[in-house]
This record gives sequence, C-alpha cells and structure tokens, in this order.
Amino acid sequence: MLSFNETIETPEIWFQQSWEMFEASMVTYDSFLGFKSQQTDRDRQRKVGLMKGTMLLLGLAVENALKGAVVYKAKPDIRNGKLDPKYFHKYSHDLKGVAEKLGADFSDIPRDYLDRLSIYVQWASKYKAPLRQVEFESSRGNIKMQAPSDFDNAKIIINRLQVYCGYTEESGWPYQS
Repeated sequence: MLSFNETIETPEIWFQQSWEMFEASMVTYDSFLGFKSQQTDRDRQRKVGLMKGTMLLLGLAVENALKGAVVYKAKPDIRNGKLDPKYFHKYSHDLKGVAEKLGADFSDIPRDYLDRLSIYVQWASKYKAPLRQVEFESSRGNIKMQAPSDFDNAKIIINRLQVYCGYTEESGWPYQS
C-alpha cells in the first residue's frame, strides 16, 4: 500500500488514474451511442447525461495526465499532509493553465480542446450553467462533444505526457510504484 506522499508524488499513479478515466469515458460513450430511444423526457435525460458523463470522464483523464507530468517536473510540497490545489493551476480544473505551467506543446491539438474539456470538468457536467455569467457567455456553442477526435486527442496528450515522464512501451515506468 502506498503512502499519501508516494501517491501524490508518483507520476505513474496519476497516469493509472488517467487511463482508468479514459476507459470509463469510452464505456460511457458506447452506452451513449447504444441508447437510441428519445421518446420520453427520461430517455432524453439519459442520453444527454451519458454524453456529459463521457466528456467529464475524458476531461478527468486528461487532467490526471497533465498533473502527473507536473508532479514529474517538480515534486509538490506536501509536508503539511495536504496538496495545495494552486500547485497545479490558478483556477480550479483549468486544463489549459496546467498545460501552460508545464510548458507542454500541444500545437497539433485544436486550440479549444483543453478549454472544452475544462468546461465539462468545471461545470457543464454538473450544472446547466456556470456560476459566473462571463463563463456562460464564452461557452455558447463551444462545448459540443466531437467524437472520435475528442478521444484521439486525449490519447495523444496522455501518451505524449507519459513519454515526457520517462515511460516507454518496452520498459514501462523508470521507477517502481
């Protein structure tokens, strides 16, 4: 069993969580695709809920990979038995902010991708509207799921960040967890 410090400080653990969330997003997406009926309000709610759940899990997958790479780059200060949430980003679940802090180059990924995922993780999977009007206005028309490219982009980001952290297909992780 890993200690709190080992769990927070080990990039591999963040990536395990990332891939678990990615796989869960795929299963949820399959359920979304398989659900054809939209005859009742409950049918529509289930279909929309599955889409939102897919995007939430996909956003969490990318967020965990980004945070794993940040932890790889510089171990956080957890001497007081907690991790300061501002260690990763200024604004909660701001995936673009984490990528910028990391200095990651995702120029081959659509510019709005991390913003769209952030919107789902921050509020769109939980609420009909964000808690601030400015976020509501800026999100209009910008939060639609784009499959399969949303999944492809997540894989690219997670794989690229794993390599950055020393992971190889041949050898696995450079340290034991």
